[in-house]
Amino acid sequence: MKFRKLLIGAFTLLIFSSAAFAQNSRQFQMAVQLMQQQEYAEALPILLELNEDNPGIYPIADRLIDCYIQLKQYDEALEITRQYAENNDLASQAAIKTGELYHYKGEEERALKIWRTNLEANQNDLQLYMSTARVMTSRREYLSAVNIYKQARIQFQNDRIFFGDIANAYMQAGEYELAIEEWLALLEDSPGQISFIQRSLLRYNDPILYDITIVELNDKLAEMSVSDPLFQTFYQLQVWLLQENKLYRRALATAKEYEDRTNSFNYSLFNLGRQLIRNNEFELAEEAFTYYTDHAYGEVKWRGLEELSNTYSSWAKYVDDYNLDFSDQKDSLYQLATFMLDSIEKETNRYSGMERVQLKRAELALDHVFNLDKAEAALRKLKSIPGSAETPEASYIEGRIYLSKKEYAQARISLTRANKKAEIGEIAERSRYFLALTDFYSGDYEFANIQLKSLGRNNTSYYANNAIELRLWLQEGQSADATGENLERFADAVFKFNNGASEESTQLFLALINDPDVYTMKDDAILFYVRSTHISNTQKLIQLSNFLAINTNTPIMEKLMWEQAKLAEQVNIDVAIQECRTSEDCSFDNNSGGIGSKTSASAREIYEELILKYPQGFYAPYARERLTKLATQNS
Repeated sequence: MKFRKLLIGAFTLLIFSSAAFAQNSRQFQMAVQLMQQQEYAEALPILLELNEDNPGIYPIADRLIDCYIQLKQYDEALEITRQYAENNDLASQAAIKTGELYHYKGEEERALKIWRTNLEANQNDLQLYMSTARVMTSRREYLSAVNIYKQARIQFQNDRIFFGDIANAYMQAGEYELAIEEWLALLEDSPGQISFIQRSLLRYNDPILYDITIVELNDKLAEMSVSDPLFQTFYQLQVWLLQENKLYRRALATAKEYEDRTNSFNYSLFNLGRQLIRNNEFELAEEAFTYYTDHAYGEVKWRGLEELSNTYSSWAKYVDDYNLDFSDQKDSLYQLATFMLDSIEKETNRYSGMERVQLKRAELALDHVFNLDKAEAALRKLKSIPGSAETPEASYIEGRIYLSKKEYAQARISLTRANKKAEIGEIAERSRYFLALTDFYSGDYEFANIQLKSLGRNNTSYYANNAIELRLWLQEGQSADATGENLERFADAVFKFNNGASEESTQLFLALINDPDVYTMKDDAILFYVRSTHISNTQKLIQLSNFLAINTNTPIMEKLMWEQAKLAEQVNIDVAIQECRTSEDCSFDNNSGGIGSKTSASAREIYEELILKYPQGFYAPYARERLTKLATQNS
């Protein structure tokens, strides 16, 4: 019975203790929440009561001290820290707070002395070094914090600790060179930490820091032997940093020097060349790959020729996508791309990348030459390569050929097969895009949207811009016309444009532009129209200027203004006026105001208007370049 009473008593005490703990916990959480809301005056009495009821519970005292600090009641906070001065377990933590409070009061030397004395008394406590240095950093005592970190290194005989902390403290102190020394020492000790250094540099995003780092890396590389295992790591950081700062030419020179200093090829220019293409630095990419075609033989040379072909075709597509061509550059680039592939085939049939060569040849025939015979010949050669008949590349080209023939069912089968076989990567993305295009051409718009959603999960694609464009056409066409009739007309015109029937497509686009019952996709139709090679530049300029006079809110105004300025530059405006028999024929309207309504506006005026309207737009730098060129021509 006595034991039973004791058990009941203990159980009752436990219940009351648990209830008290729960109440304290709720109050503590409420105080913390009030502090997070910056309601420090409201949190203070709650924390005072909790501290009084729970003496020796340091987390509560710590919050109370923080609350006093926010209310600038430093002396009251010091009284709390003194309560823990004699507590062996908590005295060192309280001393950190004591030093912080004196620092807040403006007694910096006293604060530093307290922190140093505290560490001398607890030399084997690594956590104390960290906590003290971080408090010093928060109080902007950056160099003192560095000294603490370095003392810890000596005390624990470990030079590998606190690399990031020391570098960050130096950075905050404005000691960039010392910070860079720490980062480079870290890289030397742990080459795998290169991504940490890259993230740190990006976070600070300081041009001076970048410049100093580039110089320091350059000095390091000049002193090191190419055979040094660390050379590759420092070189990688150097080239990455040069590219981040758009110093592409210097990056190319660095990569060339690296190749020149090695006895055998290290292929650094291959990697850089591909990155230059992604940054649209095509001329420099061409120079990078030409290094191998000029200096190498066999497999390396053939790879260089293949990469050059990819460079020229990507360059041509970029010029074509944004209509930056003033001198038939696109056609010349596609010819160069084809010539590079021809050069490989003339030299060898043993190149390990011959499968890619035939794939590229087929794509060029379908996208630019519009020659199905050449595409089918490339497909036959591709399938004749051992092990290539059932590859995703073969199915992809097969599907594209079917698509060009309007055999949509067969195109879907082949493209779906290619997509499933590839699973991920470039061919998977391309086949998915052409699956969407197949559905678009055939009028199955819902499936086209599904295909594009799947493609949208990928970060990048050769056809990324095309996929975005197609999605916008579908959205615009379906929202404005439930029957889909106008979208069908537009899709038919796009098919003809993309498959070599440019003259027919031009008439279809013009019919859409002039149809009063069509309210959407006219801006896209006029964009296709002005890129036709079957209409005079004069007539295109007239049609586009009239369109812009009426449609002032088009979402692609910047692009259309660029097209207008280009056309105005390419034709003599006086000749354009003479070719119009009457103002009615040309629909001139010089009184409605704005560049869009003035067919007699000069290219200079339109370029200037484009820059003023879209100063940060894509075409602004190109417009400035054209203005400079026009000024040079007229001087």
